[in-house]
Amino acid sequence: MRRRPLVVAVAAAVAALVLAGCSGGSGGSGSPTRTAAQRLQAAHDALAKTGSVALALTSTDVPKIENGVTAATGRGVVSDTEPKFKGTITGTVKGVGATVEVVAIGEQAWLKLFTPDFEPFDLSTLNAPNPATFFDPAKGIAALLPQTASPTVGGQVRAGRDVLTQVSGTLPAQQVSELFHLGEGSGSYRVTYGLTAADQLRTATLVGPFFGSTDSTYTLTLTEYGGAVEIARP
Repeated sequence: MRRRPLVVAVAAAVAALVLAGCSGGSGGSGSPTRTAAQRLQAAHDALAKTGSVALALTSTDVPKIENGVTAATGRGVVSDTEPKFKGTITGTVKGVGATVEVVAIGEQAWLKLFTPDFEPFDLSTLNAPNPATFFDPAKGIAALLPQTASPTVGGQVRAGRDVLTQVSGTLPAQQVSELFHLGEGSGSYRVTYGLTAADQLRTATLVGPFFGSTDSTYTLTLTEYGGAVEIARP
């Protein structure tokens, strides 16, 4: 009979631990796990408010004879009134590939196209996207995040020092076509985002028939959120 208080105490301790586990949610913090849509909205907000970001665009399985952008690298100023970009763009026109230096501010663009200095250039003559638009929160990369249909949270992958949570879904081809000037603007493309623990969009990989019926892949990588950058008209 003397052991009964000990048994009761152990039982009470076990019950308390079980109740604490049930009420604590994720990791005992009491906060519920966020949905994929909530993670994408948070990533949208982080990108829209960052001020500036570095961008790298790469592609695979793009037909060599097709016109379009295949790569880009540079820095952008995020702004809903005057977004900016300075860097290089690689593309193909009538089977000829070239990499050119670009400065884009708002709707204006300047290129070093076989010239020592930047010259004004109308990108629409090449059906090329204005890279400054990538950094417009309402029309650019950030705007794609909340437009993602049927988003689902997947596993985690490592990218350098970051451990990224993957969120997959589909994007309307019309929005992708308007932003990147790729594809026919009908149907949808598969997309997988890589989000940091701080809800920064680090990678976005789009897969689909950008050129005819064969799938191509475009990958965006965003780094250096909020870094200092000065982009002026040439």
